Amino acid sequence: MNLFKRIVILAGAVGLFFYTASQDQLVAAIADYQLSWYQLGVPIAWGIILGGLLALLRIQKLLSWLPPITLIASGLTTMGLVGAVAIFAKHQLVVLALPALQIASIGVGLYLFAVSYTRLTGDITARKQDKTKS
Repeated sequence: MNLFKRIVILAGAVGLFFYTASQDQLVAAIADYQLSWYQLGVPIAWGIILGGLLALLRIQKLLSWLPPITLIASGLTTMGLVGAVAIFAKHQLVVLALPALQIASIGVGLYLFAVSYTRLTGDITARKQDKTKS
């Protein structure tokens, strides 16, 4: 079994711990961190923006960090989505799943950071090679 599958299985099991959270604990977490539906998109947007910005700045040291970033992103996304399903299964209220969905959103944002960085870096190097050939 490879590392990716192990991380996803472990993160899914950890996500099930959200099933044990009471409604009061979830409401307190939503209030403490001021979670809202709008804030679910913020990590995703920042992932895309920072990935593109660092690619435009031509920071090449991040290339060695992309595999661990994608593993962490898959773990966070799995943990958050499994947690959101567990919360909905227990409480039957989608709004209580905001803490778990925020974790999943951070995972998706990390993944989109890696994707936007690699795509823009690849596009920049391809354009540079086309200019040297002409």
